[in-house]
Amino acid sequence: MSRPAYNLVALYGSGALWNICMGMLQVLVPLYALSLGFSIIKISSLVSLPVLAELVVRFGGSAISDRFGERRVLQICFLLMALSGAVLLLADHYLHLLLAQALAFCSRSTFWTSIQSLGSQLPGANLGKKLGKLYAWNHGGGLIGLSLGGVILALLGFHNAFIALTSIAILCVVLSLGFPHVEPKPSGRALWEITQGIGRFLGYRHIWLAISVSFAAALPSALSQSIYPVYLAFLEYREQWIGLLISLRTLGPLMIGLMLGSFITISRQRGIYALGMAGLGLFLVAAGLAEKPLSLGFVIVALGAAGGLMDLLYQVQAAEFSRAGDRSVAMASTGLGWILCPLITPMIVGWLAQVQGFKVAFSVAGLFIILIAAGTRLWHRLLAPREASPVGFVPTEFKSEVDAGHQS
Repeated sequence: MSRPAYNLVALYGSGALWNICMGMLQVLVPLYALSLGFSIIKISSLVSLPVLAELVVRFGGSAISDRFGERRVLQICFLLMALSGAVLLLADHYLHLLLAQALAFCSRSTFWTSIQSLGSQLPGANLGKKLGKLYAWNHGGGLIGLSLGGVILALLGFHNAFIALTSIAILCVVLSLGFPHVEPKPSGRALWEITQGIGRFLGYRHIWLAISVSFAAALPSALSQSIYPVYLAFLEYREQWIGLLISLRTLGPLMIGLMLGSFITISRQRGIYALGMAGLGLFLVAAGLAEKPLSLGFVIVALGAAGGLMDLLYQVQAAEFSRAGDRSVAMASTGLGWILCPLITPMIVGWLAQVQGFKVAFSVAGLFIILIAAGTRLWHRLLAPREASPVGFVPTEFKSEVDAGHQS
């Protein structure tokens, strides 16, 4: 195997393995909390509250990534995941689970911005195609992890499942030593200067259009980590079936990444926005009505596909908005929806499910998203730029700072 091919295998392989860990967590933590007798709201809080730590780490990690490189930040990310698994081995109280989730979410916040930034800098002209291939590997790992979590739990119990998770995370660290080399980061920039750029970046309204895209992209994941395992347990599915059904969510993004990556461009963003939002809303409503395995499986795959469409769209937007030296900051800023959605959605939907039932909870959430889809033309008129260019929506003064960094 040639050196470049080995580097790509190391990158794609570590991404898939990290997603196996994250997929296992999405099944194991809610079911472990349920076995400890926690309420639906308390289980939902294990997804919502750690997001507060993730918010800080996301922007700090992106600044460090743009200063010192994505490889180093990804190595820290893999170590955080291993530490989360180690904490779960000892966890028997709510605070222990909260700490493990916080470590895993901090790992997630650094993983996605850094690996997407690194993937967008690989050789090749079509951003959607490059990101789509990486996206497919990542979600292939997520599919295995979600299935594997339920199977290991059913066969060997929680303790052995947590040992497997920790071991896989350590293997990611080893693979990270063979990551491909990309364009060096601009020298002479302090972390504080990069962090200030994030604030100015978020001050422009068109960035918030991309944030709404990443919020929508996060919906299937946020619900599968909190409400869906409890919903399936409520329908009296066993652990291995819960893991298998939830794992179907990653089939949609996997197919989107492989088949439609090159289709997703800035010029098509309005149509993709409307299609993705409408799909999410319709299938959220359907989620509360489906109870049989086949109908549930179809709805979960379709939800994942709609979310995958939005996820790739925001990544392409972020790559178009920025240059290589500031790519991680752009990914972190436009991906803010991946923080806001898990912070807000599980608590609201969880409260509705506990008070009114799962059908009402899914219907209310779905109808709200459908209303957003109906307003696509309005949102783009208010927030989208009049023109799209190779440097995207990056404000003039922000681009000047980037250029200054490259010249220094």
